[in-house]
Amino acid sequence: MKMKLLACDVLSRELCSIAADSPSVVDVHFLPSTLHDVPEQLRVEVQAEVDASEGKGYEAIVLGYGLCSRGTAQVSARSVPLIVPRAHDCITLFLGSRSRYDAEFTGNPGTYYFTSGWCERKDGTVDQGVVRDRKADHYEQRFREYAEKYGEDNARFLIEQETQWLANYTRATFIDTGVGDSSKYREFTRDLACQRGWEFAEIPGDLGLLARMLAGDWRPEEVLRVEPGQTIAESFDELVLKVR
Repeated sequence: MKMKLLACDVLSRELCSIAADSPSVVDVHFLPSTLHDVPEQLRVEVQAEVDASEGKGYEAIVLGYGLCSRGTAQVSARSVPLIVPRAHDCITLFLGSRSRYDAEFTGNPGTYYFTSGWCERKDGTVDQGVVRDRKADHYEQRFREYAEKYGEDNARFLIEQETQWLANYTRATFIDTGVGDSSKYREFTRDLACQRGWEFAEIPGDLGLLARMLAGDWRPEEVLRVEPGQTIAESFDELVLKVR
């Protein structure tokens, strides 16, 4: 089978490894993780890539995305079926199933999850082999901009308001997917947890769901098949997605 894989780049290490061993012919295209910050733009970019895949001989287009803040809702299949994991976000893909995702989120509320890709491309950035905290750099730059415009006291207040979301978390968990050298990403997560006063934990990943998707093993309870002319929609139940 020849398929197009369209995915978020936080999954790049895992998906490239799986694609290399897949029995399918897989053409891979990654979009930047920063699109998650603007779900409407994510939807536009995913649809544009789906449309650009027309006439290339693909038998399926596999999305390495979940619902992702509704960023994939309203994306339509053209002449080629879309295969979409029944997942709210990529954490399900790293953990291997919705049931494990639900168990982790129920048993450990207030957890912020990290993977190597999350450290490299979302919350962190790699500079000369060292993983840096992208958010810390971002807020430091914002503070300087605010201080120049409004003074340091007002700048501190504004940054406090922008970082209130951190209060929702008490735990940083590193998901080790077994791909690549995990040591520096584990330490990045551990150090960040220490800086934020969070508990640190590590759990093993499971790439079985992603491997089945790229092997053409599409189980209805795991993935949604969107036929030509159909559109992805949120289902508001345990299956996460449905067609419209």
